[in-house]
Amino acid sequence: MNRKIRLIIGLVIILFSISLLVWGYFPNPRETRERTIPPAELQLPTPSSLYFEVRSALNLNLEPVS
Repeated sequence: MNRKIRLIIGLVIILFSISLLVWGYFPNPRETRERTIPPAELQLPTPSSLYFEVRSALNLNLEPVS
């Protein structure tokens, strides 16, 4: 009885894993999306919008410690 249950559970697991393996080899459907971009969005950003402020977390005060 115990051996039959283990055999049935093993077969179910093998069939499930083989079905997942076969499903994994199916190719994905091809999908393309086309977006129209207005010419106003194709402009370069202004130099003021490219300014990045970098702050250091280190203390750069190099005074000797007494």
